[in-house]
Amino acid sequence: MLDKRSEKIMDIDIEQCRENDKIKEIISKSGLSIKHIKLLLRVSDVIYINAINYNVQVSNERVTIILLSSKPKNKMGLFNTTSLAIVLNRIMDIERDYDELKTWCRLEDNVLKIEIEIQPL
Repeated sequence: MLDKRSEKIMDIDIEQCRENDKIKEIISKSGLSIKHIKLLLRVSDVIYINAINYNVQVSNERVTIILLSSKPKNKMGLFNTTSLAIVLNRIMDIERDYDELKTWCRLEDNVLKIEIEIQPL
């Protein structure tokens, strides 16, 4: 759904967050450069493979990845630490390799928000 600020947000409940194709569609249609879309799709794959429920929000040059919980528990804010560490390490590796990406993590209402700011090339 689009709002006045042209954010692309898909409302997905916790059971639907494992539908990786819907989330990949949001990333692919974000209007970001092909290079950045490919990077975000790699992050999306690592989150999916590590059985974490998640969602994304894209607004201009800022991407917010919202990590909700780990499978199979599906309890908001409850994560498998190994899976979470793998995802955060992948994001850290990408940030290290691409100077135009800056990331922040923030815990808010039992979800972990990872914000990725993309600087113009």
